[in-house]
Amino acid sequence: MFIFRKIILFTMLFVIPSLLFSNTSEITNTPNENSLAILYTIPGNIEKKYNTLVEEKIKSINFHLTDPHKRVNDHYKTEFGSTVLDILSFMPVVNDKVILPLLNINPQIAGFAPFNLLIEKKLDDKNTHVGHLMPKVMLDILHIKNKEIREKFTASVKSLDALIAKELGGKVSYIKMHKLPKQTMMKFEYSFDIPDDIEDFLDEFQEKFEAKLTEKKYLVAGYHNFMDGIKGAKEILKKYDAFWSYSLCHMEFSYNVFDKKGARPEAGLFAPCTMYMYIPKDSGKLIIGMYRLHNWSDSLGIEDKTRVSLIEKLDKEIPEMLTSMGAKDLINKNSQKTKETVPSKNKTAPIQKSTTEKSNKIQKIKNGDDVIEIIIPKPPKVPTPVKLITKNSGGTDMRSIKFSKRVPPNYIDHSKSTQKERPKNTSDHIGEVKNSRISAYIRAKYIDIKDAQALLKKAGFNIISVAPVDKKGKLTSIVFTSKSLTSMASKKNRGFMASLRLLVNKKNNHISITNPLYLAKAFMQEDFDEKIPKETLKKLTSNFKNMLNSKDMLKFQLLPKYQFMHGMPQYQDMTTVATGKDLLKKAKKHKRVVFIQKLDNGSTLIGIKLRKRTNKFINKIGTNNAALLPYPVLIENGKAKILDPKYYISVMYPLLQMSEFMTIATIPGAIVNDCERIFQ
Repeated sequence: MFIFRKIILFTMLFVIPSLLFSNTSEITNTPNENSLAILYTIPGNIEKKYNTLVEEKIKSINFHLTDPHKRVNDHYKTEFGSTVLDILSFMPVVNDKVILPLLNINPQIAGFAPFNLLIEKKLDDKNTHVGHLMPKVMLDILHIKNKEIREKFTASVKSLDALIAKELGGKVSYIKMHKLPKQTMMKFEYSFDIPDDIEDFLDEFQEKFEAKLTEKKYLVAGYHNFMDGIKGAKEILKKYDAFWSYSLCHMEFSYNVFDKKGARPEAGLFAPCTMYMYIPKDSGKLIIGMYRLHNWSDSLGIEDKTRVSLIEKLDKEIPEMLTSMGAKDLINKNSQKTKETVPSKNKTAPIQKSTTEKSNKIQKIKNGDDVIEIIIPKPPKVPTPVKLITKNSGGTDMRSIKFSKRVPPNYIDHSKSTQKERPKNTSDHIGEVKNSRISAYIRAKYIDIKDAQALLKKAGFNIISVAPVDKKGKLTSIVFTSKSLTSMASKKNRGFMASLRLLVNKKNNHISITNPLYLAKAFMQEDFDEKIPKETLKKLTSNFKNMLNSKDMLKFQLLPKYQFMHGMPQYQDMTTVATGKDLLKKAKKHKRVVFIQKLDNGSTLIGIKLRKRTNKFINKIGTNNAALLPYPVLIENGKAKILDPKYYISVMYPLLQMSEFMTIATIPGAIVNDCERIFQ
């Protein structure tokens, strides 16, 4: 009896926790041909250990994290007011070394490049669950039968599983697959005139496509360019002009599927959805592919009407979006055409009428033995006339058509953010703490670059670099410093405070200077001393006349602990982008290094020019604060570190809203990648 009880207890410890992973998914202890996904069930909260695995250790087997989305459940709680989840993170991973050569055999393998390494834990669950789709399932969904691809892709995933088992341990189990839908994929072709520079087409198309996604409340949660995935990528993929994949997400959809009552977080195995795009060399054809969301509901047996209807909506909406842009459906070629049977010699074959034809009047005319049907179209409705609004002024009728002002969803006009930036009187202490709040920037009327440099030199500052931030040169960032600023910042992890920025903003017709008191309070942490920042601020306000406080403000005392929202990084949560002894030597050779600033303690602060696609985020969230660029990297004690982009962007954009942050979801990951490439 005692032994029997021990067996029951053992079963409860390992089998029941794995069943808690889902309300309805069937779990087995051994894999078979019908296994949908592999799960690792680990006691307790292992989030930190898991993050170390995906951020660092998977690099040892040539995998890397593309666009991590940690603690999506925190976003749910903020956006929708509640969550049943303790952890839900989407961590897309890819092995470019394996994938790139396989793209030349069958480009559809990009449909799961990257694929999600899911971590999930409910509030009422004592275990954390980590998992991913089985490689066989991914390959079957993509209709890939090639033996070489199947063997190499499967082997790479096995190496990932071996690492997970070694680093995380836990009980291994498998989710049973219900079925796959008959049609697992969607595929489209977009034709275009071949330009002189393919980059011009890519910029235009991607901007247009991403705007469409935003309009429909989709998020570009990830972007992976295979053409620079690894060293020599362009040579490996020389049969293509371009090749990339998007990771797509829809917040309302994901919240209703993964969270709430009856939550199905295991559906996150498929999330975010990967959409791949490629252009065969000199073809003028862009091929677009993606697995349908019905793979989620059918394979997991999701039957809840609300969740199924959302899946059906997205499966319909995405193709509609692509066809509205002029893309041709390569799978459902005849889906929108009226089906017609070919008449025989002696008989009039029946014609299957469309809905429109059924609403029309049909008249039959006899012609010998044949009967001819004439369709008389129903007259269209007379359109409602445009209403004219009459304005009386001095006895004269002024007639004008009233148009509605249309703007993209969640649009916030940052171009007007300086309109109310006016001091109440000339005695205001610009840049200082007022009513417990402090401005991130001090601004003044536009002056040109030459005059701005002259005033900085007059104030006793040393200019480190002058570089355009945008392609058209309407935004120029001047990086400057002083002996006192450099000395103050020459402490461990404080080097980001070694210099300030002045943005010459020809686009919005003003200049903008980062407030030294604001930055020192945030970046110096417990080493903060107001003396040098205040002296620096006085030099600026004494030499640049008629300065104003920006509307971008935060509470002064909260700056050392600032984070955009719960679960997001703080100042100390820096990201290491490289390690080694020759980091500065590598940086000096790279053309995207804008400035190099030596500190008194032997550390070095450098500024990175982000790549063109990455750099575009300032256009989405406001060019007024573009002084945060070039992106700062601190080289110290054999490490190259950056402030986590989610922290740095938000602290430099204090007015940033969640709806805006979600529109640049790929940027933090892209910034990390851009900085890492400097040292490769």
